[in-house]
Amino acid sequence: MKTIHSISGCMAVSAMIVAAGALGSCSSSRSGAGSSDVLPSPEAFEKAGFGAYRSAPGPAVLPNAHIYRTSIDVDALVPVTVNPATGQLISYPAPTDITGASMPVVLKDGWLLDRRGVGADTRFINYTYSQYHDLAEAPSVERLLQSIVPDARVTEIVELPYKIGEVTPAMADSLISAGLPRCEVILQNK
Repeated sequence: MKTIHSISGCMAVSAMIVAAGALGSCSSSRSGAGSSDVLPSPEAFEKAGFGAYRSAPGPAVLPNAHIYRTSIDVDALVPVTVNPATGQLISYPAPTDITGASMPVVLKDGWLLDRRGVGADTRFINYTYSQYHDLAEAPSVERLLQSIVPDARVTEIVELPYKIGEVTPAMADSLISAGLPRCEVILQNK
């Protein structure tokens, strides 16, 4: 997702900052002049827990999957995030962020399995996933704001008891049929 500040690759930059901060805050047994100017060796990264994924991946910490409903049928339209107080656009995807795997999965009873990260402040623009993906670059902020479908809102969000990536449409439909047991209602604005 791009923000108004056009931060591209935000996750990679954040990971590098966290890694640099973590390494910078580690104590060192080295002494001597200039030792703080030397970058740690690859072995130091592995000892600090960075790079360990090369030999033995640990358990992934993933959030739980969400399903949601909307006020009107917008499952083919691209979501953006808007500040509800100001109406300003907070974030939107780059066309390269949009793939078939980004689209929500249509479930029973009007539910959609979220694969983009929708929330209470999500709005939908008049671009289908396919149209948006085919753009050379994202439309201007003004154009995106003009493209928002006025009556399209997320009305309900429910957190499933399964992690992202492990839930299947059949599992989600089974939970819906059973009345969403072990699920947590995150948003309900009918």
